[in-house]
Amino acid sequence: MYKAVKYLLIVLVFFFAVPAGAQNLKRSQAFRSGESLSCNFYFNWKFIWVKVGSATLTIRDTIYNGEKAQCMKLLSSTNKKADSFFFMRDTLLTIFGPDFKPLYYRKASREGKKFRISQVWYDYSNPSKTKITQYYRRNDNEPRYKEEYVTGRVYDMMSLLAYARTIDFTALPEDTRLTFPVATGKVIEPQHLVYRGKKKTKSDDGHDYNCFRVSLITEEDGKEEEIVNFHITDDKNHLPILLDLVLNFGSAKARLSHKRGLLYPVSSIAD
Repeated sequence: MYKAVKYLLIVLVFFFAVPAGAQNLKRSQAFRSGESLSCNFYFNWKFIWVKVGSATLTIRDTIYNGEKAQCMKLLSSTNKKADSFFFMRDTLLTIFGPDFKPLYYRKASREGKKFRISQVWYDYSNPSKTKITQYYRRNDNEPRYKEEYVTGRVYDMMSLLAYARTIDFTALPEDTRLTFPVATGKVIEPQHLVYRGKKKTKSDDGHDYNCFRVSLITEEDGKEEEIVNFHITDDKNHLPILLDLVLNFGSAKARLSHKRGLLYPVSSIAD
């Protein structure tokens, strides 16, 4: 169950060294401070879809180390019905500067009887290399620190997906694959986005939308796993509408339910 929740959190954030070949990506600003998005998520239980929780993503202007920045925060939780068999309360945030340059990342999660904290700090004082400091602690165990110097841009889960949401997929051929290094709090590992084309998709706000369909692929110990297909609107907002997640014991979905504070008018409704 923990692995399923971990992957669900990864893709919920999409409501999202620059990768090889991505320097020439066509991009545009897709959100602003004050945006707030909510979604419902469901598990398939014996061929019946059951609502098990919800999540809210907010974006706000902030100040970090005396400089202007933005803070993206994700709050997710199971509902009372789901709490009886799996309790989850998670908070994730990232602070990033211009062009989504990550500055700080934190994840605090309570899942069942387990409590975890992950943090990542980015130090750009060396112009040729970035110092990445990672922190991880589980329950009352001793915390683990890891420091390393890397070349090129490294992201955390949240700042990566904020960046990825600005990508203009209309400029990409189907099956285009983009690879990003991601700091998790324990290691730096590659994650991949693969563009799969367009599809009409239903949300929980009562509308159908014209969407881009993108797969998220994780890589661990040299093995790749496609964990989700997500659908984002083909207008300038790139709103996440549907996330389809394949699990070892079944499947899960997350659907957009509410939105406010958008940067652009919504032009992708296909009702």
